[in-house]
Amino acid sequence: MRTKVSIRGLQLYGHHGLEDAERHLGQRFLFHVECRLNDVDSHLDDRLQHSVAYDALAAEIAAVSAAKKFHTIEALAEAVARALLSSHPCIEAIDVGVAKYSPPMPYLLDAASVEISLARTEFFGSS
Repeated sequence: MRTKVSIRGLQLYGHHGLEDAERHLGQRFLFHVECRLNDVDSHLDDRLQHSVAYDALAAEIAAVSAAKKFHTIEALAEAVARALLSSHPCIEAIDVGVAKYSPPMPYLLDAASVEISLARTEFFGSS
């Protein structure tokens, strides 16, 4: 059985960006994370051991975002993916999307976003 666990729409305030103003003032970021878990025969035992707690995922995403001021949201997304793969052995692969609102540019848009995908085999193979 294949299982996906997702966090959608996690809003965090962060100080990421290339511009000094972004890094100083900060802005709102939106995270979407989808974890593909190791195959299991069943979840009928109704225990969390073959899955991951949503609150743990959200707390770790927040911790990664708060720990460092990233220049790019690509680097932020990859740091989140690597952290979650490191701390949750049941995650086989992960997709992390990060969007930032009001990027400093002379165009009107809802958000600028990236999505990265990282598999456990890529992560441990790339040390």
